[in-house]
Amino acid sequence: MGANRRLVSIIVAVTVLFAAIDVVWLPFSVISLDPRNFGHLAKAASAALAAYLIGRLVLYRLRDERSWAAGAMRWAADRLIVLVAVSTIFLPLGFVSAIFMYLASATQVPLVDGKLAALDAALGFDWRSFLETTNGSPPVAWALVIAYHSLTPQVIALFLLYSAARRADKALEFVALLAVSSVFTGLLMAMFPAAGAYAYFDPPPETFDAFTAQAGMWHYSELLRLRSGDNFNLFVGNAQGLVTFPSYHTALGIMVVYSLRSVRWAAGPIAVLNAVMIIGTLPEGGHHLSDVIAGAMVAVVSILVVRAVMGLGRERYRPEQAATTL
Repeated sequence: MGANRRLVSIIVAVTVLFAAIDVVWLPFSVISLDPRNFGHLAKAASAALAAYLIGRLVLYRLRDERSWAAGAMRWAADRLIVLVAVSTIFLPLGFVSAIFMYLASATQVPLVDGKLAALDAALGFDWRSFLETTNGSPPVAWALVIAYHSLTPQVIALFLLYSAARRADKALEFVALLAVSSVFTGLLMAMFPAAGAYAYFDPPPETFDAFTAQAGMWHYSELLRLRSGDNFNLFVGNAQGLVTFPSYHTALGIMVVYSLRSVRWAAGPIAVLNAVMIIGTLPEGGHHLSDVIAGAMVAVVSILVVRAVMGLGRERYRPEQAATTL
C-alpha cells in the first residue's frame, strides 16, 4: 500500500469510527441534529466538486498553451485540486468528531476540575498565582493572547502551504495526526469531563483584565446547556470547542511543529510561537496545567501511532519521494 493510501486509510477509519459512535449514541442523547447541517454539507460538497471540475477544466483547456499566464493558471489549478482533495477528506472527519464532542459533553458525569487542580498543586503549580503574574505584565499577556489565537490561522496556512507546494503527502500526514489525536482526545474528554480553570477558580475580573473578556469561558454556557439535560439542537457550523481535558490547543500546536519539521525556514519560528501559545493556554485558554501535560501526551502518542502505521520507525522513509497527488 502506498504512503498516501495508508494515510487515507487512517483518516477514513477514524471518520467511520466517529460516525458509527454518533449514529448509535444520538438516539439516547438530548442532542438532535439541526436539518441545516445537511444543507451545509451538500453546499460544501457542491463547492468542492465545482472547484475540482474547474481545476480539471483549466488544466485540460490550457494543456498546450505556453504563455506565462497559461502557466500560472495551470499552476493555480493544479494546487487547487490538491487543496480540494485534502479538504474533501478532512471535512467529514471534522463534522463527525464535532458531533461526538457534543455527545460526550452532554452527560451527567461529574466534572473533574477539582482533581485536576489538586494534581496541579501536587506538581507545585498555582494557577491563580500564574494568572495574576502574567496579567500583571500587559506586554506578556498581549503576547500570550496573540499566540493562543494564532493556532487556527496556522492550520489554514499549513494546508495552503502544502497545497501550493503540491505536497499532498504532508497534508494527509497532518490530517491523519488530527484523526488519531481526535480519538485519544475524545476518549479522555468523555472519561474526564472538565469545565476549565476559570469556571473552577472563579477569579475576580481584575486578575485577568489584560486578557480577553471571555478568556477560558467562551464555551462555558454551551457546556452548561449540554449538561442541563434539556434538549439541544446542534448546528455544527456554530459548534464551540468544548474540550478542556486534554488541552487540544497543546496537542495541535505540537503536531503543527512536527508537521513542519522538514520546512526549515518555518519550523523554528513556528516552534517558538507555539511554545508561547502553549503557555497561553493557561491564562487565555483557561486550562489547568494537567490539561496541558495531557495534551502534550496526546500529541506525542498520536505522532508515534502515525509513524508506526507509516513504517517510519522501521525503514528509511523520505516524504519527498511519496506521491504528491491523491
